[in-house]
Amino acid sequence: MATWLRGGRLYDVVEGGYREADLKIERGRIAAMGGTGGPSADDRAIDVAGACLFPGFIDCHVHLCMPTEDGNPDDPWGGKLPGETAIYAAQAAERTLMGGVTTARDVGGWDYHEIAVRNLIDRGRLKGPRLYCAGRLLSVTTSTIAYYRGMYDEANGPDEVRAKARKQLAMGADLIKVMATGAITSTEYEDARAIQYQLDELKAAVAIAEENRKHCAAHAHACDGIRNAALAGCRSVEHGSFGDEDAYALMAEKGTFLVPTVCVHSALLADNRASANLLPHIRERYAATEDIHLGNTRLASDIGVKIAMGTDAGTPGNHHGDNMQEIERMVTGAALTPRDAIFAATMGGARLLGREEDLGSLAVGKLADVVGFAADPLADIHAIRDVRFVMKGGETARNDLG
Repeated sequence: MATWLRGGRLYDVVEGGYREADLKIERGRIAAMGGTGGPSADDRAIDVAGACLFPGFIDCHVHLCMPTEDGNPDDPWGGKLPGETAIYAAQAAERTLMGGVTTARDVGGWDYHEIAVRNLIDRGRLKGPRLYCAGRLLSVTTSTIAYYRGMYDEANGPDEVRAKARKQLAMGADLIKVMATGAITSTEYEDARAIQYQLDELKAAVAIAEENRKHCAAHAHACDGIRNAALAGCRSVEHGSFGDEDAYALMAEKGTFLVPTVCVHSALLADNRASANLLPHIRERYAATEDIHLGNTRLASDIGVKIAMGTDAGTPGNHHGDNMQEIERMVTGAALTPRDAIFAATMGGARLLGREEDLGSLAVGKLADVVGFAADPLADIHAIRDVRFVMKGGETARNDLG
């Protein structure tokens, strides 16, 4: 028995236009796109007439275990029972799926609860996007480890980096995440404009990842850290805030993806509770860096850096399930076109993950991940946050089109 989505407008992320056609779905994949005579008596038909249908969106930077409500990143699970973290991550995963993200990359969990959630999603026991998890991220000795006791794994020097990278893989990680520079959501003693891992340490992490048919993602704000990540062969640079033309040109040359996460600033400011509870030095950093971050994201795009969407959901006020705000902010803040921002959130993510044969576009043979909107996000990018329909692998998770 097949499932049909009838009467929708299908968006082609490569060509940048719509076509009116029905989608036939069998065994979780797109079997046909119109012109096949319609459903038989045994088939199931879902009326999506007039809806704008897109491939499932891919968020390449989330932290499902991080609570977003209170705004204070200082050891948020300290003193709480471990089960609370796992339950929160499971709820965050379901909200993420209902928000239109059918695939996500978790680039720093908490004591591997997110990997347990991934496994249960894969077994059909929890609702959520298909997940790629990094386990604990690798970091030099830094005061910020005290903030993220369940997220960071301390490793200094290439030998320790190799050992801790192997540990993540042994715990079930799908990729390795490294801190090439300091962070903004960190202690007063850490500087996002300073490098942390040096080139030989980054190369050690990349080697372990690639030897195991995985990839390496590098957190990098500082310009020198961005260069080091590209030179080391990291698959992606996360944030990339303080780069320059030469750094972004190097990324373009090496094929390094940028995952900009530009919505972190606006998401925080839009949430009064999170903003009020944020530590003052972090609030000042967010305010001081937003324009730089937005401008440099546009610069990187103009230079030809490949971009994949990532929200950094899990930062203060950056709520799980509101992931589409990153696409909106790439347009309203970084001045990307709606077409380019949507491409980054679909085919861009699929290519970063090496899954373009299965994900990233509506095409025969690909997984039936479909997200629908009542209004056209190409005409008004704000419509991208009004998700009405979500299908993952041929299973309908949400349908509010009625």
